[in-house]
Amino acid sequence: MRWSLRWLLACLLVSTLSLSGCDSGKAPNIAVHNLINAEQTINLAQPNKPTLVVFWATSCPSCIQEIPSLIQLQKDYGEQINIIGVAMSYDEPSTLHNFVLQRHLPYFVTHDSDQRIAQGFGNIFVTPTNILLSATGEITWKNVGTPDIGVLKERINTLLPTN
Repeated sequence: MRWSLRWLLACLLVSTLSLSGCDSGKAPNIAVHNLINAEQTINLAQPNKPTLVVFWATSCPSCIQEIPSLIQLQKDYGEQINIIGVAMSYDEPSTLHNFVLQRHLPYFVTHDSDQRIAQGFGNIFVTPTNILLSATGEITWKNVGTPDIGVLKERINTLLPTN
């Protein structure tokens, strides 16, 4: 039991360290489809506006606690940004679909049923994991765990066009 806890903590530390830097590459060239409106797609490598990619699961308490902040971010920024909730492969499609409808999530949600998205970002397996992309798909910020919304807003603001 003790070894398992140490292994888990080591994995979390490695994940945190590997995701802590900025400017660490480009998003994978994957078109994601909206769970509710399948005709709506976003290419992660070229999202055309700042995009927050949030890896989450319906069974993750921290992810559920983060949802009101994501809803508020979507309200605050509106059409200036994309928020993409990437549900992990182990979420059951019907559970996920019902969850999104019941919670009236105003942002884009997709299901990573084949783990292609998680693998494309370097094998994401810890939820929540947040990745901020520029309009051209450059990874500008990564965070494992619930992010500081103030810091996240500062990062988003640096990516918005100045008028």
